Formats: sequence, C-alpha cells, structure tokens
Amino acid sequence: MRLSYLGDSYDIVKQSFLRWLSALGPWSANPMFTEEVPGEQIDVFARLLGVPLISTETLRPKSDRFAYFATARACHTHLFLDPDTGLRLERVGGKRAPAYLFGEELAQIARSRPGLLTLVFDQSLGRGNKAEQLEQKLLALAAVGLHGAAYVSHACFILVAHESELVREAVLAVREQSGLPSARFVRGGTAEQPDAADERRLASRSAARS
Repeated sequence: MRLSYLGDSYDIVKQSFLRWLSALGPWSANPMFTEEVPGEQIDVFARLLGVPLISTETLRPKSDRFAYFATARACHTHLFLDPDTGLRLERVGGKRAPAYLFGEELAQIARSRPGLLTLVFDQSLGRGNKAEQLEQKLLALAAVGLHGAAYVSHACFILVAHESELVREAVLAVREQSGLPSARFVRGGTAEQPDAADERRLASRSAARS
C-alpha cells in the first residue's frame, strides 16, 4: 500500500472483499508499507479496510524479509496482504523487491496457519489474459500444497489456504454477499473446480434468506 493511493478505488474493492469474507471469521491486514506513513494515515487506512493491522513496519530493500513477515506467519486470524504491486513467484532484489510479496513467502505464511485464509492484492500481471496468468500462479502454489482461487478484474486478488473446502466456502461467501458471477473466479491446481453443486448451495442460501 502506498500513501499517495490511499482511498482510491482499489481500496474500496479491498474493503468490500474483506467485508464479504468476514462471514468466515475475523480478518487482519498487513499493509506492507514501503514508505514512512504518519500515524493518522495509518488509522485512516485501518478504518477504511475495517480490520486491524498486524504490522505498520516499513518494508525496505535491505529489510530482513523473513523477520518482517514473522507477524504474518504468527497471525491467528484470516490475513490480508497488500503489497504495492502484488504477488511475484520469482524473487527479485534491489529497489524493486519491497513492491512484491514473493511466492515462497506466501507459501510460508499460509502453511504456518492451517485452517485460515490468506488473501493477496495482486496487480503483478503482464499484458494479456489475466485469468491465465493468475491460474499459473495458483498452479505454482498448488505444487507446494496450497489450494487457491483468484478474482479476475481490474483489481485482482489471490486467495489461498491449506484446505480446498475453505477456499470453496470463501468464494461462495464472496459470491453470496456480492452477487458476482462465477466467471470472475478462477481455480488452479488442487482446488476443486466450481460446479453445479456450488450454484445449488448459493440458491439454497438465497432461499433461506428470503
């Protein structure tokens, strides 16, 4: 998260996703600040997201990244990670590094928190088919034992967990609360693909509310 973008349309989408996913339990966030942020602006961002922040430490090019993500690995709630650019499977060094969450880091964070979800804001996508690029990331995460799904839009998100059913319930919760169509979501690797059973579950929940 960068201060100059505070309150933009992406932040509204982040807020919405966290609200829709709150049906599965409490959430926290690591904003992955890459610059010094005044305390009052930190408070504004936390209020905007509607969840507590587990860290306000600045991630710098020379930061000990393993130590930086210790609070994320120890988080006892579902967790939202908000890198400046997004998820990058391969590591990169130097000034570019703080803009990304690396695939290995996401795997460590998710594996250390069984039974909990990890959501990542992801704009680290090249030109072309975003769905295919997100699916490739999900396949790579599946290779290290994670189940996942991704939301495909102008603002993209990747959602992972140890348990396939937890990911499926999360996608259903988002769709139930938002009305978003299944075509906006992709699954990859070991996560089960959406099917008619999902639609029946959504219809049943909708009927129960009415």
